[in-house]
Amino acid sequence: MHEPPKVPLARVLVNMPRMMVNPIKRFNRYLGEYGRDFILSVGGSRRTHFTVNADVIQHVLQKNHKNYHKSAIQTDELARYLGRGLLTNNGQPWLTQRRLIQPGFHRQRLEALVSEMQAVINTSCKGLNQTAEENGRIHLQEVTRDIVFRVITRAIFTDGFDDAETRKLKKTLDAIQRYVVYPVRMPFLLKPLQWLGIEGRKLALTQDVRKRVQERIDARRAGVPKDDLLQMLLDSRYEDDGQPMPDQQLVDEIIILFAAGHETSANALAWTIWLLLRHPETLAKARAEITEVEGEGAINFDNARQLIYLTQVIEESMRLYPPAWITDRVALGPDKAGGFDIQQGTSIGIFFYGLHRNPEYWEDPEAFRPERMTPEAKKARHPFCFLPFGGGPRLCIGNHFAMLEMQLILARLLKDYNFELPAKADLVKQKAYITLHMDRPLSLRLSRRAANLPSAKRV
Repeated sequence: MHEPPKVPLARVLVNMPRMMVNPIKRFNRYLGEYGRDFILSVGGSRRTHFTVNADVIQHVLQKNHKNYHKSAIQTDELARYLGRGLLTNNGQPWLTQRRLIQPGFHRQRLEALVSEMQAVINTSCKGLNQTAEENGRIHLQEVTRDIVFRVITRAIFTDGFDDAETRKLKKTLDAIQRYVVYPVRMPFLLKPLQWLGIEGRKLALTQDVRKRVQERIDARRAGVPKDDLLQMLLDSRYEDDGQPMPDQQLVDEIIILFAAGHETSANALAWTIWLLLRHPETLAKARAEITEVEGEGAINFDNARQLIYLTQVIEESMRLYPPAWITDRVALGPDKAGGFDIQQGTSIGIFFYGLHRNPEYWEDPEAFRPERMTPEAKKARHPFCFLPFGGGPRLCIGNHFAMLEMQLILARLLKDYNFELPAKADLVKQKAYITLHMDRPLSLRLSRRAANLPSAKRV
């Protein structure tokens, strides 16, 4: 049987505390020593084949995807807090829900949501304008998370939550998402978290969110139909029996749309702005393109596609700092992939962060080069070496929504504002939670800029 090299158990145990604090650094060390595929296990449990091998990844996610399911960590554990939906289902239940929900993210639906996105961006910028006029400071991650959360809330419930309710919902979901990383990454903490009552308090928060979502569903049924994602879900019918989605399933899917749809985009936006500020020539080029496109009218669904360079910037940012930095699949039966034998029950740890920086696929992989993302450059590379939204049948259902949202937000922020980096901005590193965060708050000084004067000045 041909398998990747195995990290010795003694070494795994010694490195466990470091793995909990900084898993990306530890995985990179193992990749450097053992190669792009290696086996890591603790005793007889959780035997994982970690990989940054695009051939193996394509086989698992696409070519033989039916042989691989998400692990219990990604399904059962997360489902306790987020419900059983697209993110946390496997097999036929996942496929049934995917087919039902997919129309909500088609072109026509996204086009209808642009005006709602723009309304949220306009409202958010009113608050930023006052700070900018006073040459005040903002917390970059908080700004991007606030805008994105308001966008996803408006896209789901165009008539749902006022500002106070939106803030409370965001705070509750943030608390849940920051907690679940501990039982997911460190299963041995499950019992202590239960004994200390911490798990119970987080589950109570989950129930509070479910209650609020159900109230909005009930209100919509009693009110006027709207053109939003909630209405699409309410109007959808299963192919086999023509029945609507049960309320419990409906609530699950909405919570997952919130959870999966705001932190990923918000983190990607924060990393993109940080990278642009550290590369003023790239920033100037992106601003010039925004000005040119806006010269033909306000950026909307159609002309957003003309933001070609800005899109390359976003994609290159997600290469370096993929919002979903890792995932896994479990082999339902024995298999072969990339020349390796895979035993039944083996987890395949797909390390997107390492894949996106693998020098086999990327020249000077640590450098920020948006030009890598031209159509010609993409065609010349392995189709599974860049997976910011996953790959195969489980490609993120909201990938087009997320890209459109980021294009609209970035175009507005870069056009209207100058950002001043703090002296130690280069010290910002990644922090691996469920999604990829910055390891510290990034405070930027904000000022207004003349909309018709794109500038390369780093202010």
